[in-house]
Amino acid sequence: MIILTEGKAAESEQSLTLTFSPEDGSLYEEGSSDIMSGSSSKPPPRYLEEHPRTQITYDFMPQGNPANSMIVCPPNFLRSQYPAYFITVNMNVFTPFSYITTVRRDSWDGEMVGDFEMAISGLRKASTICFRGYECPIEEVLEVTTKMFRGGTTYLWKSKRETGLNTTDLYWEEASFSSTSALSCFLGKEKTVVNLLAKFMPSNLPRRPGRPISLTRMDVTPKGHDYLDEVVMSMLIVERMRTAPSALKDLPTSMLKELKF
Repeated sequence: MIILTEGKAAESEQSLTLTFSPEDGSLYEEGSSDIMSGSSSKPPPRYLEEHPRTQITYDFMPQGNPANSMIVCPPNFLRSQYPAYFITVNMNVFTPFSYITTVRRDSWDGEMVGDFEMAISGLRKASTICFRGYECPIEEVLEVTTKMFRGGTTYLWKSKRETGLNTTDLYWEEASFSSTSALSCFLGKEKTVVNLLAKFMPSNLPRRPGRPISLTRMDVTPKGHDYLDEVVMSMLIVERMRTAPSALKDLPTSMLKELKF
């Protein structure tokens, strides 16, 4: 523990108590959650009392009640320590071809993380995302780049922090010419082990009698838990984009005209 005196010691007896964190080499004020690591780019703590020491595997578990829903959760023995995400999908009643995905933390009525709506290409309505209360077109926070010669696709997620001063840049990377559909998420352009936040692994095994159902999973590193809201929201949008069929390309022109109200 380090004791630092604020201001002029002769004029004030006020002191600031800083505690050293051996896990990440940072300092924090006792009684405060603000990390003093010397970098303004570090996200503010949001919901974790402590970071895991190793990566944690989150399962994507489809639910029957409510319908069209899923829970993203850590293993049972860690559920009291780390967050779970409750995801529901509902139809836009004004635009029946469009669906709204809503994400809440820790329960069906828990804290709202955000929602997004992926509109169909050709309709007047734009795709939007509302993240931590701020809504904007999805194209403002997500850029897609396809590698012409090396194969694979990169998805760049840009979300503003609560301070509004800088952004969180996450890069979802598809493996080049890979037979799997796994995605890796990195903090920034440097795709190194140090910057790895998560790895998303969709289930590719068909169901068989007597065999446990293979769930979609995501490995989240200790560092990735600082950005877990962003990781979950961006991953859901990226996977929706990857798996969505081509927008109404087989519908007759007359039907498309009827949809453009």
